[in-house]
Amino acid sequence: MQEWMLTVAEAADLLGVTERAVQKNVLAGKYGQVRYSETVSRGGAGGKSLRIPLVSLPQEAQTAYTTKHHLQTEPEHLTANAYDAAPAWQREIANQRYEILKHYEAHMQQPGKKTELTDTFVDAWNAAHPDNTLSRSTLYNYQKEYRSKGLAGLLTGYGKREGQRQIDDAALAFFHGQFLQDSRPSVSDAYFVLKLAAKENGWKIPSLATMQRIAKQDIPEGVKKLRREGEKAFYDNVQTFTRRDPDSIQAGQVYVGDHYRFDFFVWTGSSWVRPWLTAWLDMRSHKLVGWYISLSPNTDTIIAAFAEAALDPAIGLPRDILVDNGRDYCSHRFAGRGARGKKLTEDDKKALKAEGKIVETLMDRLKIKAHFAIVENARAKVIEREFRNIVEWFSKRMPTYCGRNPDERPEALKAKLKSDKYHDLTLDKLQSLFPDWARHVFNKRVSQKGAGRQGECPDETFARTRLPVRTADVSVMQLFFMKQSNPFKVGRNGITFQGREYYWAEKIEHKGKFVYIRCRPENPETIWLYDKDDQPLGWATTIESLTGINAEPEKIANEAKRKNAEKKAITSHKSYQDAKNAKPLSLEQTIELQKLYGNNAPDLERTKVVEMVTTGSNAKEASRTMQATGTDGPMSVFEMMQGVQIENRKGD
Repeated sequence: MQEWMLTVAEAADLLGVTERAVQKNVLAGKYGQVRYSETVSRGGAGGKSLRIPLVSLPQEAQTAYTTKHHLQTEPEHLTANAYDAAPAWQREIANQRYEILKHYEAHMQQPGKKTELTDTFVDAWNAAHPDNTLSRSTLYNYQKEYRSKGLAGLLTGYGKREGQRQIDDAALAFFHGQFLQDSRPSVSDAYFVLKLAAKENGWKIPSLATMQRIAKQDIPEGVKKLRREGEKAFYDNVQTFTRRDPDSIQAGQVYVGDHYRFDFFVWTGSSWVRPWLTAWLDMRSHKLVGWYISLSPNTDTIIAAFAEAALDPAIGLPRDILVDNGRDYCSHRFAGRGARGKKLTEDDKKALKAEGKIVETLMDRLKIKAHFAIVENARAKVIEREFRNIVEWFSKRMPTYCGRNPDERPEALKAKLKSDKYHDLTLDKLQSLFPDWARHVFNKRVSQKGAGRQGECPDETFARTRLPVRTADVSVMQLFFMKQSNPFKVGRNGITFQGREYYWAEKIEHKGKFVYIRCRPENPETIWLYDKDDQPLGWATTIESLTGINAEPEKIANEAKRKNAEKKAITSHKSYQDAKNAKPLSLEQTIELQKLYGNNAPDLERTKVVEMVTTGSNAKEASRTMQATGTDGPMSVFEMMQGVQIENRKGD
């Protein structure tokens, strides 16, 4: 390696100090072995000019000089063997720290005080990386270690003693087994058990602070999510997701449906409840096309919200729908079984229809293909992200907003719910307010510029990219959208439906058979009857009121392979395998270890020094009586109470 020597003026310029300060530092020995070279113009030491080695200057000054003169672009492995011998995960951490140093040193080239520039860098870094924060002392330590040891100095320094970890492999595996459990024990609790086991097995272990750093930095986030929080948390928060190309579909092609529980309360007349929104969203434009607000979402609210879009002549029917696997969406009345239960072939469906056990679904009648999201996959439906926008733009504007979790609950909410001031916020008011907001605020709000939206509002994108409106006969659709029951068996007295008994003149012809019922919620006096082939049989009236998106299979397979490989990498990690193969200590085992190796303080014994309590004359008389009768020895309190006459107090 070539040794670069600088003049006093060059060193002062790099350090941002005066030449006099550099000369003082030279005399103090801060720049190591300086040299003097011959000069004909100026200098000292008998006509010689002072030269300072570049490597003796701070790392940021070295970087600035080498960058300016194009001398070096890659980091030098000052202790290459230590770096190369380190595990891959440690080298990755060292590389990440080196990248931080490069950004920091580039930032330090700006004019200004070093501490102020450092604080500015730390604040900006922490704001952009909340899961990997820094401090000024951490940066200074990185610089110090890198100057002295190169990349090896940026390896994780905890858990080392002369190049070896202070924690034995068996102890680390034991810690993984205690910490990586679905009960989510804290590091300190796992460390408490580790200390006891270490005493029993003679393991070397570091301090609690070191184990906390190991748990935070050594164990991959994916392992912690999968082992401590489960498959769903790992899938939703760690595993990569499949991006959808918005330009591959058009408006009106795919509707996405789901339920969302509002984060505020409405007054029912007797109590406060959180209402539900059942909504349909156009996947291409993110336009809300249909909605229904209720206190209990179900298949009926799904159909009612869908009818809002289908019966609108400007929106119409979609070609496909994307829903989850909830029972209300997987109802045979609406979209079919989805991922629930046994998969049905077309022959199975025909056989069940012939037996009168199922009918053609609403989506089948309307020639709409239903797609079901992966079970418990919250991020598969784009509507989930729009629900977060509804929280920010609508729910937080309501006076009874309660927050998405207890930590976000407003302090004044409890007092608001106790007062009568907001009792006018009823379900009826919400049902009239939300549609107005959805049409004029949500669907008119301009998006950020990005793929598919181009800075438009949902209405604009829908109008620009929509397919021809798809519709059907309005009267037929209204019939389809009526509430439909499961099969009902015709009995002797007609049909009892939802607490009402209905009379049907032709029932005698169909006694013992199964029929299907449709009705309008606003007109419960009349129901319409259909056979297993969905042919109309007539109507019945009450007798007496009683109380009552297509992807190619190959691409889907490739995505599955990629995700399986990613999960396999996580499950093959040492910490995951340790936790998988380990058996957490039971409470009884922990108690036994505590007895053997814990801090067993001695039990209390009777002291020789006592403080006597002065008793009155009644107590002395009782003592003399007990001595005279021979009852002053050890005696049960309950034995003493036997035979004692209990007298009432005066005035009782």
